[in-house]
Amino acid sequence: MIKPFQIVWELIEFTIQAVFVYVLALILIIGVIAYVIAENKSKGHLSPPEYIRELIVEKECTRIDGCRVLKDGTIEY
Repeated sequence: MIKPFQIVWELIEFTIQAVFVYVLALILIIGVIAYVIAENKSKGHLSPPEYIRELIVEKECTRIDGCRVLKDGTIEY
């Protein structure tokens, strides 16, 4: 015979267990992301804007007639 209250109770139990597992996994993922971010900041890497500025300032063609591009892809300044 069908026991409707038992079925409903088992569905509630399953929902509670599933929510617990998903919340636990979410906390674990957030913790790993925070750890990776903290480790990268402590190593002293350049932030992206500083890195871009460094690339832009590196070399610039200032000749009026332009700079010559060689066959291997390098630029003659």
